[in-house]
Amino acid sequence: MLDDSAHSLVHICKWLILATLVGIIVGTLDAVFLKLLDLAIGTRNTVPCFYIVLPFALYIIALLSRKIAKPHKDYSTDAVIKRINAYRPVSLWSAVKTFLLSIATMAVGGSAGKEAPCADVGAGVSAFVAHLLKLSVQDQRKMMICGVSAGFAGVFGVPVSGALFGLEVLWVGHIFYEVMFPALVAGITAYGVTSYLGVNYLYHPLAFAPVFSEQFFLKVIVAGVFFGLISILFIEISKLTRVLFRYITLRSGMFMTCMVGGLMLVLIGHFGSTLYLGLGMAGIDGPLSGLALQSPLGFLYKMVTTSITLAVGGIGGLVTPIFFVGAQAGAMLSAFFHVDSATMAALGLVAVLAGTANTPLAASIMAIELFGADIAPYATVACVISFLVTGRQSIFPHQRISLDSGKTPEEPALKTYRGPGRRACDKHSEFPYHTSTVTHMRHRLKRFLPAQKSRKTVIEQLRDKRPTSHQK
Repeated sequence: MLDDSAHSLVHICKWLILATLVGIIVGTLDAVFLKLLDLAIGTRNTVPCFYIVLPFALYIIALLSRKIAKPHKDYSTDAVIKRINAYRPVSLWSAVKTFLLSIATMAVGGSAGKEAPCADVGAGVSAFVAHLLKLSVQDQRKMMICGVSAGFAGVFGVPVSGALFGLEVLWVGHIFYEVMFPALVAGITAYGVTSYLGVNYLYHPLAFAPVFSEQFFLKVIVAGVFFGLISILFIEISKLTRVLFRYITLRSGMFMTCMVGGLMLVLIGHFGSTLYLGLGMAGIDGPLSGLALQSPLGFLYKMVTTSITLAVGGIGGLVTPIFFVGAQAGAMLSAFFHVDSATMAALGLVAVLAGTANTPLAASIMAIELFGADIAPYATVACVISFLVTGRQSIFPHQRISLDSGKTPEEPALKTYRGPGRRACDKHSEFPYHTSTVTHMRHRLKRFLPAQKSRKTVIEQLRDKRPTSHQK
C-alpha cells in the first residue's frame, strides 16, 4: 500500500510539472495567435469589399498547405483526433502551417474557427516537448491530449470545459480518466496565461430567473430535439460539400475548385451579408445580447460558407462556426416559443456543440462557465437530447464511438480501398477522406441498389438453360 501511495504521489508530481509546462507554452502561443488574428481582422475591416479576393486567396492558401512540407497536413481538429487515437505524434510543421494559414483564411473572409489552430499547435508543440524529454509512446499521447485541452481552454476562456472537451471529443462513450488531472492542469494554466497576456473572451451572464416551470421545461426538451436536427443538418451539409468539391477537383483541378467555391462565398457576402464570412463573432455576440437577427436563416448561411471554405482548401476549425449556428438557430426558435431570445441562443450554442461534436458533458459545463450557473439544468437537458438525436453522426469523421456510449458504433469497413497514389481508407470512418468520389457514391447507393450478379453466375445460368443432346 505504501509503495502504491508513493508511486501515485510521484505520478501526480510528474504530470503536474509536465502539464504546467504544456499550459504555459500553449497558453502563450494561444495569446499570440488571438492577438495576430484580431489585428488581421481589424485591418481587413478597413478595406471595402475585402471578400472579392477570396477565390484567389483560397487557391494560394490551398497551394501553400499542400506544397510546403507535403507530408505534414494535420491542420484540422479531425486530423488531430485521428493521430492521437492512432498513437501518432502531430508534427511541428503542421502546427506552424496551421498557425499561419488559418489567420490568412479568416483574414480574407473565409468562414472558419479559431480552435483548430490552437488545438493543432497545442498537440504539435506537446508532441515535440515529449520527444525532447524522450517520453514513452503512452506519455507522448497524454502530452498531446494535454496540449489539445490547453488549446481549447486558452482560445475560448473556458478552463474546465475546454479541458474536458479535449478528453471527450476523442472517443464518444469513453473519457480518459488517467489524463483528466494533467488535462485540467494544462487547461487552467493556459487560461491563466492568456488572461494575464490580455486576451478578451466571450462572457454573457444571463438575466435568467431560475423558477421551475413545466411549460418552459417542455419547451427546452423540444428545443433539444430541434438543435439535434440542426446538428445533423450541419454534418450532412459538410459531407455533401466535401464530396461535391472533391469531384470538381478530380475533374478540373484545384484551381477551378477554389474559383467556384470562392465565387460562391463572394456572392453570399455581396448579396447576403459579410456577417457569414470570416470568424463571425458578431453573429454570436448579437443573439446572446438579445439583438434582432439579420436573417432567420442565418444559421443555414453559416453552415454553407463554413463547409465551402474548408472543402476548397481553407484552414481553420469548426467550433466557432458551431457556436454561430447554435446561437442563431436558438434566437430564431425563441420567436416561436415566445421566450427570451438570449436564453434560447445560449441553449442553442451549447446544444449544437454537444450534438455535432458528441460532447454533452463539456458543453453542459461550458454553459455554466459562459452564461452562469442558473441555466445549468436546462442547458444539460438540451445538450443530452441533442447528443442523443444526432445518433452516430459527428462533425469529426475520425471520432471513435464506444459500445457503451448509448450510440450505435459505425461498422468497420470489410476491406480498404487503395487507389493509385492513395493511402488505404481508415476503417473507423464511414466515409474516409482518402477515398475517391466514386467510392463515396457507391457507399451512398449501396443500400438502395440490389446486389449485382457476377459474370460467372450469369454464364453458369446460361449453361444450365442450354439444351442437352438428349433434349435435342
